[in-house]
Amino acid sequence: MRVLLDVDAIAPPLTGIGRYALALARGLQQSQRIDKVDFFTAGRKVDNIDSLLLSDRPMASLRRCIPPTRRVRQLYRLYSDWKFRTWTHAHNYDIYHSPSYRLAPFKGKSVVTFHDLSFERHPGFHPPDRSRFWQEEVRSVVKRATHIIADSEFTRQEIVDLLGVSPTMVTTIHLGVDNQFRDYDESECLDVLLKHGLSYNAFCLVVATIEPRKNFERLLRAFEMLPTDVRRSYPLVIAGGEGWLSASIHAAIDQLVHRGELVKLGYVAEADLPKLYAAAAVFVYPSLYEGFGLPVLEAMASGTAVLSSKSSSIPEVAGDACLLVDPYSVEEISDGLRQMLDNPERRSQWAQAGLVRAGEFTWQKCVDQTIDVYEKLTT
Repeated sequence: MRVLLDVDAIAPPLTGIGRYALALARGLQQSQRIDKVDFFTAGRKVDNIDSLLLSDRPMASLRRCIPPTRRVRQLYRLYSDWKFRTWTHAHNYDIYHSPSYRLAPFKGKSVVTFHDLSFERHPGFHPPDRSRFWQEEVRSVVKRATHIIADSEFTRQEIVDLLGVSPTMVTTIHLGVDNQFRDYDESECLDVLLKHGLSYNAFCLVVATIEPRKNFERLLRAFEMLPTDVRRSYPLVIAGGEGWLSASIHAAIDQLVHRGELVKLGYVAEADLPKLYAAAAVFVYPSLYEGFGLPVLEAMASGTAVLSSKSSSIPEVAGDACLLVDPYSVEEISDGLRQMLDNPERRSQWAQAGLVRAGEFTWQKCVDQTIDVYEKLTT
């Protein structure tokens, strides 16, 4: 079997989709079931996947300088599609797979992965031009795709309901978690803690871009409902980019930073993130909408107690191993945090349950099930 994988999502800093694309690329390279796999991005074939992780490569620098407006996306799509057609015209592949919504014109069997439909279900969570672009894009893609992969059964049902796709055309394949996310002890975390001015097991961690659907506004209000001594003993630490539609959120964050109750790290180096997860007392993720919720899985694999949402795909990932609350209830979020922070023994029980649950999700399983889809389409 000859596979062409789009690796456009693999760019620093890695998003959840980027992690998925990277794990898939490495897994396909190592699989004995694949005769040949090539990687394509930004109009060119890539031989070394790891080179895409270099922050100083031209495409990464260009993406940081040019805002991703609707017009920029359209121009990039025209350019990359032209280069893609030129390449595939001269090379034969049995399967073309795009792990990130888009699907370039392809004459053979094609697979696309949809991670969520937030731009369709909750367009107000995104800048208007982004929502309109992806609403148009996915409708074009579903007409051309041979098969669709969804990260969760929740997302699979969203695709069927919102886009009118036949249920037989969509397969659920859960994501996995890298081995680097594990239960590090305090001595192993010391270098990262010193770097960021934190103490082991003495902070609440959030890993998310600061944007509306991550529910920062309610989380901050819930955190402020905790007693002063609790907030200062367990400050809220935010690791993630500046985001969008979030001016009021940043203002509230700045107030908590000024009071010494919040630490804003921005993007965290890939090498630091696993130890940051493992060093946290609680991982907090009351997102309003997720297609999978990879940070929840990474936190569980790191042996950290998790408080998250009992909505969208999160219960499918968390099972009974996390404390799940109504993300629209400030009181429930605050009460959940108080329960975890006031009871170290119960917190430890949540952490152990998370470790067991996380063991059910592996990238190898994800890769194997993806190849199953390829084989069904080509036999």
